[in-house]
Amino acid sequence: MKRRKFLLLSLLGLFISLVAYWYYKFKSAAIGDLMYPSDLTEICDRETLITIGKTYRKLTDENNKKSLEELLLKDAEVHHTEIKTGLKTKVTEDFNTGNTILIDGWLLSITEARQCALLSISEAN
Repeated sequence: MKRRKFLLLSLLGLFISLVAYWYYKFKSAAIGDLMYPSDLTEICDRETLITIGKTYRKLTDENNKKSLEELLLKDAEVHHTEIKTGLKTKVTEDFNTGNTILIDGWLLSITEARQCALLSISEAN
């Protein structure tokens, strides 16, 4: 009886570990997509993105990590697996509709500015 109980508990522990690993792997990837504006990361370094984010937070009342994540997910209008594509589409839409902001000489879409703000909050913690 003890051997059977040990095997069952071992299998249960392995299952829980695998589920936790899968969840955190994909959740962290999704959050990473939220924090890094894809086009800006090609031309700006991390420190510049953080500086842009800090400036955006000073100009607006968007200083809460959770609310920024919710706004970005709402902007993406997609599930976690398609965040990058959805955000890129939203950035294009922001530029087409004039939903932009000028920060430190950079003309950014509001979506990109929010992504930088989220990055700067995450770095502060």
